[in-house]
Amino acid sequence: LYKFMKGFNKYPAMLNLVAARRKKGLTQKELSEKVGVTHKQISAYECGARFPRRDILGRLAQALDCEISDII
Repeated sequence: LYKFMKGFNKYPAMLNLVAARRKKGLTQKELSEKVGVTHKQISAYECGARFPRRDILGRLAQALDCEISDII
């Protein structure tokens, strides 16, 4: 996964978000509902096309029961 995304990922640190979401057993859609953003936003964060605002980072961490530093 990382090899494929490496050339396309503007924010490679967000790959930690993928790992945290999978560890929690959530789909992108489920996480988007918990955080209050669209499924497309979660997808964009995970593939590195966009970086979440600070408030969204906090909600992501809360939904994933982790610290912001664990996902960025």
